[in-house]
Amino acid sequence: MEYVQELVKQTEKIPDKETKELTEEILKYFDLLHREPLSRILQAIERSYPDLKDTLKQDYAINKLLELYDFENTNFQNISKKS
Repeated sequence: MEYVQELVKQTEKIPDKETKELTEEILKYFDLLHREPLSRILQAIERSYPDLKDTLKQDYAINKLLELYDFENTNFQNISKKS
């Protein structure tokens, strides 16, 4: 996760404006492509298996994924508001 964050920071230093804008656009849509399905998955878990959310939040890798999409400190029910 730290390496990905460093790579994203490096994109800010791209001197060619067109390449920089294209990279930012790719990152934006990559984020959206993952955020919406993740939000829906978490909503389905909350509806069908509400006790599972506590187990999922204890898993390091899952917690990191939730952090990446700013879902780590929310109730799963409130996730759709962030996406």
